[in-house]
Amino acid sequence: MNPRPVRYPAVGTHRFRPMKPDDCIFFRLAKANQTAGRFWKKQLTPFKLTAVQGLVLAFLNAQDGLTPAQLGKRVRLDSATMTGVLTRLEKLGLVTRCQDREDRRSVRIHLTAQGRQTGRRVASTLAVAHDTFMAPFSPEEADLLGALLQRIET
Repeated sequence: MNPRPVRYPAVGTHRFRPMKPDDCIFFRLAKANQTAGRFWKKQLTPFKLTAVQGLVLAFLNAQDGLTPAQLGKRVRLDSATMTGVLTRLEKLGLVTRCQDREDRRSVRIHLTAQGRQTGRRVASTLAVAHDTFMAPFSPEEADLLGALLQRIET
């Protein structure tokens, strides 16, 4: 006697109904990321910064003097990427790497005077860009979207 095979949903179905590729969460998230990335990049045009550089400056504006590891964790960048971003920001005269006073093996990232000025402007631009981008959503929808995205991140 042959055992009865286990029945699984058919490949390409979602909750037992056919799924089109453009309904897939991975496709939707990728397209949303592209749209948001283009929007943020456009907001940074006057600063001549990349999207990632702008976010790093905004994070440093909120809390200056972080270690590269702390900053990378906040911005969610790996060590190699963070190093490259910091090198470019340093060449632009926006940040400086200083030896930690308490632990000479460690460095801290500080905004320069120009970096503080640019960081404040970028942080302000970020807040306006966020509000503009989220304007089509009700406050409840915006909160829900943020909460759902945070669940996906963790």
